[in-house]
Amino acid sequence: MRTVRLSGVVLTILTAGLLWTTPAGAQPPSKLTDHITDSSGVLTGSDRATVSSAIDRLSSDRHIQLWVIYVDNFSRFKPENWANQTRSASGMGDHDALLAVATNTKLYSFSVSPKTLAPAEANSLQSTQIEPAVNAKNWSGAAVAAADGLDKSAKSASSSKRTWLLIAVGVAAVVVVFIVVLLVYRRHRRRGAQQVSIDGSGNSLGQALSTADSRLRQISDYAARHRESVGAEAQNRLEEAKRHLAAAHGKESTNESEAIAYANRASTLAAEAQKLANADVLGAHRTRGR
Repeated sequence: MRTVRLSGVVLTILTAGLLWTTPAGAQPPSKLTDHITDSSGVLTGSDRATVSSAIDRLSSDRHIQLWVIYVDNFSRFKPENWANQTRSASGMGDHDALLAVATNTKLYSFSVSPKTLAPAEANSLQSTQIEPAVNAKNWSGAAVAAADGLDKSAKSASSSKRTWLLIAVGVAAVVVVFIVVLLVYRRHRRRGAQQVSIDGSGNSLGQALSTADSRLRQISDYAARHRESVGAEAQNRLEEAKRHLAAAHGKESTNESEAIAYANRASTLAAEAQKLANADVLGAHRTRGR
């Protein structure tokens, strides 16, 4: 009899322990095989059809898969831990969302990747749409709210990305146009600088006088070395250049703009004289060769 009583006591303790560790109706995290799992039996046929339609619409519009499961309770797990283990067991990825609802306790977990929905938007969706439906025991409404909320939020995010893309393209176009304009401007500047070096134009009096002096010395030395070959026209241009350079020096202290004009003209005349003298010397060499 003692043995029978002892066995009964042990069995009672074990049974109580099992009941304490595993609440009645609890379902451990496991792999989901259907987008709608109603272990609690809270959905009617029309409820399931409504939820299924919302899930299909979300998948078609945004390529996001929503999984919904109703259980009596989450056992010893916290809702977030239960949902995370279920996601892991089901092999869910960034484009999968999970709504797990414990109907007896009205606890729930809405799990979605930050790549699909920003945490702030996910929190807003939970607090304003999913949670009120769960508290009201509107089980199908909670799932529909999750699906439609994801659909709208993803659409808004897509529109925002498109807007930023258009802005980025516009900014890039403006940058390209600016670079092209800058390159064209620099090219014109270089051409202008080259023209300055050719015709003797200068931005300052000192530069204009220096250029004119240098060119006049050059043609004067050249004409002196080839005195017999340089023609009258080249000599005339040289003399005219000398007169303009002298006028430039004369105006140097009284009228800077006129001095620059005289100096630039002297540079131009010196360049013309040099060109004519080169032609004369070349012609003379050819004549001697013949």
